[in-house]
Amino acid sequence: MQGDPEMNRAMTTDLNECRERCEAYLGRTLEASVSLVRTERLAKSTREAPWRLDVKVSGVPRSYVLRLDSRGIEHEFQVLRAMESIAIPTPRVYGWDPEGRALGVPCFFSDFVVGESLLGPVVAGEAWAEELYIDTVAALQGITEEQLAGVVHRLDRVTAADVLEHSNLYFHSHPQPLADSVYRELKERTPELPDGRFSNGDLWLDNVIVRDGHLAGVIDFTNAGFSDPIYEFLLSFFVCPELQCRGIEERYCRRMGFDPGTLPWYHGLEFFEMWSWVLSAGEPFVHHTADSLRSDLEKWLDQAYCR
Repeated sequence: MQGDPEMNRAMTTDLNECRERCEAYLGRTLEASVSLVRTERLAKSTREAPWRLDVKVSGVPRSYVLRLDSRGIEHEFQVLRAMESIAIPTPRVYGWDPEGRALGVPCFFSDFVVGESLLGPVVAGEAWAEELYIDTVAALQGITEEQLAGVVHRLDRVTAADVLEHSNLYFHSHPQPLADSVYRELKERTPELPDGRFSNGDLWLDNVIVRDGHLAGVIDFTNAGFSDPIYEFLLSFFVCPELQCRGIEERYCRRMGFDPGTLPWYHGLEFFEMWSWVLSAGEPFVHHTADSLRSDLEKWLDQAYCR
């Protein structure tokens, strides 16, 4: 990472400490006069938290998201730039600065997508929201390699079989009888897996932004790549169990031409992968703990599906 160490420290505390440099960076990129009106640190995930910038561009109010990160930032910029030619709304990106000359760290900024998370309406059981989510995922997973020709070399390809083997690595050095039993069941009962499909890499409902009942944009492409489409779709249902048993997963499978009968196998894989991660990290994932996941896997093994 390039840049002034003092500036690096400033970027992790308060963007207003380098206000003039930020305005100059935005102004050069947009070829206009830019003045910062307000800055806000957005929610942090596993990466450096982005900033929302409310600015005036030649006197016109605009809002952007500034990304400052050393991991995955170039990948996200390049994928989002490729997405601009595809008929799915995503944030337009600007000002890729890999050397950190503007602000002391690699950065870019993108349009702030105005709207609300799709999570609330889906949790509330609003039919339009459920269908919009399935439609959006289907559109993303329908993007071809040809459409992403400029960045396809960047995109990882991970199958559900890869997830199973990678998850089992932890138990090679930390053997547990339950892990052996679950791995054997998953391995022996692996269904015919679908071909990998494109995804932003995080199909969590907070990454689908809606406005007035319509899709406003899909965000967070840091881990974009080709992966097992069913496994990707099920993320929200794993994180938010109240979405389960409402038929959404089955409707998605039918929409995509997948067999809904494979869903129990995928649920077992989800539990197994997360159990290995929680044990390895020594911390829970949302509401999932090592103990709860052990219990989930024991119940999964007892299901008629596995007998």
